Amino acid sequence: MRVDDGLLDFFNRPLMCIIAVADETRRPSAGRGVGFQLLEDRETIDVIFSAWQWPRLEPCIRQTGRIAATFVSPSDYVSFQLKGTAAIRDTETPDLNRADRFMTAATDELEALGVARRLIAPWLTAREARVARLAISEIYVQTPGPLAGMLAGEKSDASTR
Repeated sequence: MRVDDGLLDFFNRPLMCIIAVADETRRPSAGRGVGFQLLEDRETIDVIFSAWQWPRLEPCIRQTGRIAATFVSPSDYVSFQLKGTAAIRDTETPDLNRADRFMTAATDELEALGVARRLIAPWLTAREARVARLAISEIYVQTPGPLAGMLAGEKSDASTR
């Protein structure tokens, strides 16, 4: 599934990210993403996470090849979930730079909303960073309200923002 222009605008905001996976027995696990890059095809996104902080994510992705990544704008709770197949790829220096920018933007946004930096710091780390390359097959609106849980159409339901 391709990310449309409205959703592309969403990805330019300061965001938070939650990654959800399950192992071969369907035991769920979740963790926090600390960066991403939407690839040029707009059908693939690299999601960065800390294998140190969230040690179950990488093995689950390697076992099942499935992932769901939910991106949330902290200022207004506009949220979208991307699901699809995924594989772990090598982490490179540009990924670490993306993670630093993501964590800085998220921290600044949360601090502007009244959350103390000292409370945010434990949530966001790129220690032992890994990158999951997600081939997007489904996009869901997760913004609280009447469209929550609905499959996003050709238009990203930008009107929900």
